[in-house]
Amino acid sequence: MHKEPEPIRSWTWPHYEMVRIFLPRIWRVFGGWRIEGQQHIPDNGGAVIAPNHISFFDPPTVGSSLPRRAYYFAKKELFAIPIFGWLIRKCYAFPVDREGSDHTAFRHAIRLLQSGELLIVFPEGGRSQDGALEEGGIGAALIASRAGVPIVPCSLWGTDDVLPRGAWFLHTGLVQVSFGPPIHCQEFGSGRLNKEQLQQVTDKIMNAIAELRAGQEQCAAQCSRKTRRQPEQTTR
Repeated sequence: MHKEPEPIRSWTWPHYEMVRIFLPRIWRVFGGWRIEGQQHIPDNGGAVIAPNHISFFDPPTVGSSLPRRAYYFAKKELFAIPIFGWLIRKCYAFPVDREGSDHTAFRHAIRLLQSGELLIVFPEGGRSQDGALEEGGIGAALIASRAGVPIVPCSLWGTDDVLPRGAWFLHTGLVQVSFGPPIHCQEFGSGRLNKEQLQQVTDKIMNAIAELRAGQEQCAAQCSRKTRRQPEQTTR
C-alpha cells in the first residue's frame, strides 16, 4: 500500500475532474444541489477545508464544490480494497491510521499545504451516527497551525439523506455545501500553539459549522414547503 499522496502536478487526473462535473448533476437529479460561500476559498496557496462528516459521499461532494483540486485523508483500510484503493488514491486521497498518531500522514499533509494545495480534514474524524454535529478533535487545527495556512469551515447537508446508512440505492434529497470565512490560527497565539489554544481553534471551527448548518436547515425547510405546494397548485 502506498502511503504517499498522489504527486503534485500541474495537471489533474481526468477521472477526478469527471467526478467534479458529474456528481453535482446527479445531486440535482435526486433533489437539488446548492453551494454557498465559495468566495471564502483562497484562489491560491494552501488551506485546510474543515467539513462535518455524515456520509461516504462527503469527500467527493466537498471536492466537487471547490474551485480547485483538493487532497484528503481516507482510512487506510480502504486502500486495501482492489481497484477502489487505486481509484481513490488517483482522486487525491492518501491513507491515515485512525487508531493512533499517524506521523507519516501528518508530514504528508504539512508538505501538501505548504506546496499550495487544499486539504480536506474532517474535524470529527469518523462519520456522525445520526447526522448531528459531533465534538471535533484538534487534528485540523494542529495541521493548519504547523503548516501556517488558514482553515475554511464547511458544512455538509443532505448527503446522509441521499445515501442513508445501510442503503444500497440513492434516495431523493437536497444536498448543500456551505463555506464560512477563513479562521487563522495566528489569532490564538504566536509560534506553536499548545493543546488549549488548539482546542480554542477547534471550538471556533465547530461553532462556525453549526452556524452554517442552521442556515442550511432553513433553506431545506423552505425547499420542502415549495415542493409540497407544487402538487397542490397542479391539482387546482
